[in-house]
Amino acid sequence: MTARAGVRDRLRGSARRSRVLRRLVRWWRARRRLVLIGGGPGSGKTTQLPKMLLEAGFGARGRIGHTQPRRLAARTVAARIADELDTPVGRCAGYKVRFGERLEPDAPIKLMTDGILLAETQTDPLLTEYDALIVDEAHERSLNIDCLLGYLKRLLPRRPD
Repeated sequence: MTARAGVRDRLRGSARRSRVLRRLVRWWRARRRLVLIGGGPGSGKTTQLPKMLLEAGFGARGRIGHTQPRRLAARTVAARIADELDTPVGRCAGYKVRFGERLEPDAPIKLMTDGILLAETQTDPLLTEYDALIVDEAHERSLNIDCLLGYLKRLLPRRPD
């Protein structure tokens, strides 16, 4: 067992990994496109969920977008996921924040601030770059998150997938 696997296995969410993965796939097949996931601190929502989506086949037609409320959080979560995937930051999991970006063109997981995703709606109103979106820390209510959630609510009926 590698050190990375040991850390991952200690997260509370790892014990439920296969169950969560099965449910995600089942929901996707049933064409339910919005899934709300809750869990306590240390359950692995932030670091494990993007990897579960990747394992379930998301990210093949577009990226798995993952928002964080702050630049530092986006960079450190990208580094953590990349480390657990044993790849350099930017290759499989990268980030785009104001004043910085480490993201290869074909990287399937993109961490970003809420503001970056909101700005992307100006040039790509249907957010076609993304196969799945994770809006993390939405309970931290900010103007960006509130606008983003409202936008995504109106976007769902317009996206064919």
